[in-house]
Amino acid sequence: MDVCRKYFKDFYTFLVEIFFPSTCVGCKTRDSALCDSCSVRLRRTERKTASHIITAFDYRDPVVRRMIWKMKYSKYAHLGIILGEMLYEIVLEDIADITLFAKNGPILVIPVPLSPKKARTRGYNQAEMLARGFCQAGGAELFELRKDIVIKIKDTEPQARITLRSARLANIKNVFALKQKDAVRGKTVFIIDDVTTTGGTLNEIMKLCKSAGVKHVYGLAVAH
Repeated sequence: MDVCRKYFKDFYTFLVEIFFPSTCVGCKTRDSALCDSCSVRLRRTERKTASHIITAFDYRDPVVRRMIWKMKYSKYAHLGIILGEMLYEIVLEDIADITLFAKNGPILVIPVPLSPKKARTRGYNQAEMLARGFCQAGGAELFELRKDIVIKIKDTEPQARITLRSARLANIKNVFALKQKDAVRGKTVFIIDDVTTTGGTLNEIMKLCKSAGVKHVYGLAVAH
């Protein structure tokens, strides 16, 4: 089984390199989706976020924004794995105490879901790719990826197209649901998304988890 899994992983990487040759998003050099030089220059987030939401980068950084847009809208799904790993490394200090006291099994990592219609159109969920990279960086003993717990029950206008805060919050009201409430009861949960602005999407899902008896819940986003 492990041999087969490694084969398919290597084959997937091979196909990605054929159709999407590794070129740095920042400086266009070859052989790396994000070179070390550009990586260390990414602007870290400084703006305050809502309570219990932790972010890594400043969305105003052009390279950060370009990576996220290529991941979401240009079929560069593998950039999500890279960003997810970077998210883990950057927020590690912030979540150290949380992971230390999460004694009731692995922390559940839940990607913000897409609506079925959007998932069919895009072909993948970028938040799931981020969550996969995040979990890979932290290890299976610490994190458990669960994409089967939260679902999106309504198709909504993309948050990026809405400028008013009040309209953004109204747009994602009551659009998510929990499929398995027992799965989160008494657990520590991380909700992962690509970008947070008002915190509305993460907070909606966090409230659902709290209503189901989650012990601790936090929102993590690549950029703010």
